[in-house]
Amino acid sequence: MKKLFFLTLLFLVPCVAFSQNDEGENIVVGEELSFMAPNYENIKRDITDPSSRFYYPRLLERLAKCDTTLDLEELRCIYYGYVHQPDFEPYGHFDEQQEIRGILFGDSEPSHSDFVKVRDLAEKVIAKKPTELPMYYYRLIGSYYTYGDSDPRTAAARRTLSMLLDAVYSTGDGSYHAPIHLTTVAHSYFIMSMNDMQPEGQALINIGGRFCDEFPLAFNESGVDTLYFDIHECFMSMSRMFESHDEASTTRAGSQLELPLGTHFIIKMEGALDDEETKFKVVEMEPYDKVLPNYHDTGLFADAGEANTIEGYFVRAKFGSGEKIVLIFKSWIEGMAAFDTDIRSERGQAWEETSNSGMFYKAEMTEIWDTSYDMLRISNIRKAK
Repeated sequence: MKKLFFLTLLFLVPCVAFSQNDEGENIVVGEELSFMAPNYENIKRDITDPSSRFYYPRLLERLAKCDTTLDLEELRCIYYGYVHQPDFEPYGHFDEQQEIRGILFGDSEPSHSDFVKVRDLAEKVIAKKPTELPMYYYRLIGSYYTYGDSDPRTAAARRTLSMLLDAVYSTGDGSYHAPIHLTTVAHSYFIMSMNDMQPEGQALINIGGRFCDEFPLAFNESGVDTLYFDIHECFMSMSRMFESHDEASTTRAGSQLELPLGTHFIIKMEGALDDEETKFKVVEMEPYDKVLPNYHDTGLFADAGEANTIEGYFVRAKFGSGEKIVLIFKSWIEGMAAFDTDIRSERGQAWEETSNSGMFYKAEMTEIWDTSYDMLRISNIRKAK
């Protein structure tokens, strides 16, 4: 079924060209497309001004109504304005997506009622996160097989997805010098999939002071060997989340921490280890885009650290002739501590519980996984029994 849906998408979503971007410069010159990275500060100014035509609540209302008069400038404000919303969650996961994929790509052929359910599940997620690109695709598939191609509801779903994709594609062509900007990391996999491109690896790199994902690609008909996506706003949102030490910031850290691959972090316990979970706060979180030459004798840690803290790196490391994903950390908590780890891929997968060896005072510890994962959750730090 997967190939069928891909071909359907190509048929249903035409390339729609618009005339201006949100900085007022031409996007289309003749028949060729030029690109402009979003100016996030300008977008923030515009979408928070109630007198502006870019005021975010009104833009979302128009998008929800599939308003075909939305221009490219407004659409860019919708997609990239999401980074300035209180509920901005670039590493979020929806249970509905797993259910949809089970219906569409399972062993049995989807029925009419299955497609109705796909459409309804997609609309449920869109209501919660109006910039979730894959859900517009799933809504289109559900509408197409529920109502038919000529139905106005299918046409509206097709048009909305096409407009949002134009906004994203207006920011870059995926080359090193013009990476495509994203507000959700998993959208890179969606874009590659719909263009029939298969990644053969992933690396977090720095381009012009911004963090980007680099994807070497398997052979494809487009002749593209590598794609680049700017995910800087996604990555830096985690650091901003913990900049303040107010109650909301500390509570959000709480007793668990989710880390994307390529992260250096320091957490500090809020008190002595308890027999149950012990609260902590994040005191430092930053991108770390290096591949370690090995997973031992790393030289990453100082001989002495601040009491009651844990410093760690969730990164790639050389392992024999290949690479592995590793969590390398050092504890300055006296005694032995236990904790829970779960791991998942960004490609819409559920969290998987995984074992660990615990942590020991002043000892450098390493946990190792294969390279199919790129998200780690650490939780429930407690006194080891």
